Amino acid sequence: MGLNATFNMKKKLQAGEKMFGQLVGPGGDPGETVKALKDLGDGFVMLETEHSLINKETVWEYIRVCHEMDMPLLMRTEDKAAFFRCYLDAGVNGLMLPLVNTMEEAAHAVNMSYFPPVGHRGTGIGLSPYQIDSQDLTKVPFRSLMDYINNNTVLFPQTESLENISNLHHILSLEGVTGTIVGPFDLAVDMGDMDPKAVATEVVTTPAVNERLKQILQICQKTGKVAGIGGFTPETLAKWAKAGYNLLLVGSVLDGNVEALRPAIEKARALIG
Repeated sequence: MGLNATFNMKKKLQAGEKMFGQLVGPGGDPGETVKALKDLGDGFVMLETEHSLINKETVWEYIRVCHEMDMPLLMRTEDKAAFFRCYLDAGVNGLMLPLVNTMEEAAHAVNMSYFPPVGHRGTGIGLSPYQIDSQDLTKVPFRSLMDYINNNTVLFPQTESLENISNLHHILSLEGVTGTIVGPFDLAVDMGDMDPKAVATEVVTTPAVNERLKQILQICQKTGKVAGIGGFTPETLAKWAKAGYNLLLVGSVLDGNVEALRPAIEKARALIG
């Protein structure tokens, strides 16, 4: 990967530029999957380890491939606790943390993800060439390498509950928190009062859910942090993109079948522009 690929992605998102990505689950060839997604115009890859099974050796292969193709690699982690540190040290560039409800939980993630002065991450520099993009440890000052990794790390605590929304302003105020990515289905479940006859697309498009999504976006805009979202049809995703959400997850890739997702990706990009 060229220097500062994730830092440049972060800057584009912070400037309001829209960026597409997909959740990637198990199966398929990492090299073929990443190339196909890049050819479709995606700006990053998001490995899905909360709801699917991807082993560590496969994660390592995605790290290698993504760095070769200049594609930042993010991960939705199994948990919001510290089990993700080995992935960051191996070269994963950022995290989407599930079920974060409090500022204390978000602060713990910051501490585990960033070196001082932002956090208190343990030092594994040198164990993998990918986290420093193959810079020479014998020539670059160690402090500069720590700063480089901090700059090229993104952190997105997910918004999936009413408790999170009540604390979101404080969560997003933390240095090191890049923004939030909404999990609309978990949010809808947490809100309760779900129509027992509603299908998936109806569950996340009720007036009550829409009001909460507007509230989340307003908090992101007020704090100057990135607003991400996914879990919708291309038409609904386009609506929220036009409202201001700009990190956009279109769908999920399983068994490397990017072609099955191609129509939705292309439609979403055409609608959003």
